[in-house]
Amino acid sequence: MNQTNRLQQGGRIDRTKPLSFTFNGKRYQGCHGDTVASALLANGVVLTGRSWKYRRPRGIVGCGAEEPNALLQLERGARTVPNVRATEVELYDGLVASSVNSRPDAALTARLFPRLMPAGFYYKTFMWPQRMWMKYEHFIRNASGLGESPDQPDPDYYDRMHAHCDVLVVGAGPAGLAAALAAGRTGARVIVADEQSEFGGSLLDSRDTIDGRSAAAWVAETVAELAGMDEVRMLRRATAFGYHDQNFITIDQRLTDHLPTGARHGPRDRV
Repeated sequence: MNQTNRLQQGGRIDRTKPLSFTFNGKRYQGCHGDTVASALLANGVVLTGRSWKYRRPRGIVGCGAEEPNALLQLERGARTVPNVRATEVELYDGLVASSVNSRPDAALTARLFPRLMPAGFYYKTFMWPQRMWMKYEHFIRNASGLGESPDQPDPDYYDRMHAHCDVLVVGAGPAGLAAALAAGRTGARVIVADEQSEFGGSLLDSRDTIDGRSAAAWVAETVAELAGMDEVRMLRRATAFGYHDQNFITIDQRLTDHLPTGARHGPRDRV
């Protein structure tokens, strides 16, 4: 399949491992190492959603958690997941995704009568009669462009554990890796948590040199040294989402979401 915008070399993908996926009912091809966002862009797909009210076309503008437009519904049935950013989803073979706010027909009324529909108009217009709210809500909800929650029992299970360390490093970019290496060499207990599938952060796309070595070589050597330390724990696909009293940090590590649904074994997430 022709990926019109795919470069012939470079990047973080493996071009020898093609992957097939479906977006909005159409089949595309990507590569191992792609996110859904990069695979869509490689295939020339720029429309990923529409604005909430007027349904103006929206495309990918970010490359990570900051992406506001490319919100997707992943998979079907019990494993469907709503409102996931395409920039944060690792591509796997057989992935099924669709836009959550791409229905242009829902904006017909807004286009015809824009002056009668200012921002927040529904909070005042649909307050009465109160008994009609459930009927109003049905149409408002369908027009809102939000994803759909699964309506079947969750087939996965989840894990939790308490871990202790002297130094917690959140983010394995250049500063994070350097801090972890310095702490690890003292014998301290270190946990490194990074939300990406690879450690290195901005260095993964850098041509700079560190201590006379290329950025990529420095990352590889540093990660290998850290992985060889008994008191260092490296957590990929792990997002620190809460900093609580007495240095209590909550982290969510995604263990199997990057695998095809049929290949997922063990807990899906670990907190």
